[in-house]
Amino acid sequence: MDGAIIDLDGTVYRSNEPIPGAVKAINRMRSFDLDIVFATNSSTKSIRTCVEKLESMGVSTNRNEILTSASVTASYVSEAYSDAVAFVIGEDPLRDELSERGVAISSDPCDAETLVVGKDRSFDFNTLQMTLNILDTGIPFIVTNPDRSSPTDSGIAPGTGAIIAAIVAASGRDPDIVVGKPNESMANITLDSVDSSPSEWLVIGDNVDTDIAMGKRAGMTTVLVQSGVDNRRVERNSSTLPDYILDSLGSINEVLNSH
Repeated sequence: MDGAIIDLDGTVYRSNEPIPGAVKAINRMRSFDLDIVFATNSSTKSIRTCVEKLESMGVSTNRNEILTSASVTASYVSEAYSDAVAFVIGEDPLRDELSERGVAISSDPCDAETLVVGKDRSFDFNTLQMTLNILDTGIPFIVTNPDRSSPTDSGIAPGTGAIIAAIVAASGRDPDIVVGKPNESMANITLDSVDSSPSEWLVIGDNVDTDIAMGKRAGMTTVLVQSGVDNRRVERNSSTLPDYILDSLGSINEVLNSH
């Protein structure tokens, strides 16, 4: 194997606590000279925050090894709609990523030429009303990720997908694109930076519908860990059946020793 794309929440850590064995497993993969990319569907964490969090847990990394749904969405918007003014439902990390890539942002719905939606813990009825008015104009509807929930120390928390469900139910309009996993954007960005075949890369994550689905679409070897949000029984005839199912990242030797 040449490398691994590793999810964060529910795979490496849960909230602020590393999952037992995860740090040792990452160091083990590095000892096999695997390139490592950490890819999170979170749109509420900056790349710097991810680096600092990992390093506080004993994982050596840098910003070039981190992809977030906010960063890949910002890249997409800046390329596909470079001159459009964005109305953003989301928190500072998403707004900052968009601004860093030159995307104009306005808080006035009348200025909106694209709608970009990520997780926003201040989302309320008034925001939903503004969103409906904006979408009624027919502008592009861009979403960071579809995750309905995310694991925390205190239980499962609502995710971006919960907000999207409210918008879709009220407007009757589906997003034009969901940029984060299971879209192949994160896989493609990773592979574009290395001279390697997709089949020589692992995708490791706790969510069948996002992590495993992205890996399958990209032609990578998929590893489902049951330490996070998706510990349900995986149907054997599922189109997203993982190549490996592990209790946690700490059991990664089972995969490394088979290659």
